[in-house]
Amino acid sequence: MILNSKVMGSGHPLIILHGLFGSLENWNSIARELSTKFQVHIIDQRNHGKSFHSNDHTYYAMSQDLKKYINAYGICKPSLIGHSMGGKTAMQFALDNSNMLNNLIIADISPKKYEPNHKDLINLLFEISSKPITNRNYVKNILRAGELDNNTINFLLKNLYWINDKELKFRFNIKAIESFQNQLMDFQKSNKKWMGKCHFLKGENSEYIKESDKLIIKEFFPNFRIHKINQAGHWLHFDNKESFLKTINEILK
Repeated sequence: MILNSKVMGSGHPLIILHGLFGSLENWNSIARELSTKFQVHIIDQRNHGKSFHSNDHTYYAMSQDLKKYINAYGICKPSLIGHSMGGKTAMQFALDNSNMLNNLIIADISPKKYEPNHKDLINLLFEISSKPITNRNYVKNILRAGELDNNTINFLLKNLYWINDKELKFRFNIKAIESFQNQLMDFQKSNKKWMGKCHFLKGENSEYIKESDKLIIKEFFPNFRIHKINQAGHWLHFDNKESFLKTINEILK
C-alpha cells in the first residue's frame, strides 16, 4: 500500500513528514510557500490522515513506507523534512537508505529515547475512541477536562471526521499508537551512519533538542548542524513560520 499524499509545484523533490497525531493537512501552508521553488510532497504517515491503518507502527515500518512511496513516484534524490515523529522516521530512512537522499532536515527531535510524556494523552484518546462519538463538543470537553491547552485541543479535533450521519471518528489509529507508544518514544540503536548533510532545527523555547544531544546526533549524523528558530516551541513551523521557511530555503538553495 502506498501512503496518501498531496503534491504541489515543480522542481527538485521535497518530502515533508508530519508528527504524532498530525497529517499532511497541517503542512499545507508551508508546502504552498515551498512549492514555488520545489516539487513538494506532503505525506500522511501510516495510521494517520488518509493513509492506511496497520497494527505495526515502528520507525522501521514507516521508513519502509517512505521507500515504497519514493519508488512508486519515481522520485530521485529528494530532500526530506521530518517533524517530531516524522523526524525520527526521516532519520531512520536516511540510515536505512543512505544513497537515496539529497538533504535531511529534522525539525525539533533528536535520535534518542524520550520520557513517555504522551502517555496520559494517548490513554485519554484511547478511552474517547472506545465509545461512539456523536459530536465534537463531547470530545472537546473531555480534552479540556484533561487540562490540554487550546492549541493542542484544536489540533486533535482536526482529526475527527464523520463516518456516517451520526458518528465521528479519529483519523489516526489510536490502538496501534497506544500499542507502540514506547517504541515511538525511543530510537533504535544502530552502527549505521548517514554521511550527508543533516540539519536539525531547534525551537528556541523547546526542550526536545538539548545541548547534550550533540553527542548522540554525531554518532548517527557526523555531518550535522543545528539551527535555532527563535520565538518558537516544538511546533516551530507554526510558532515562527517566517523564520522556519527562511531557514529551509537557505539550507536548500
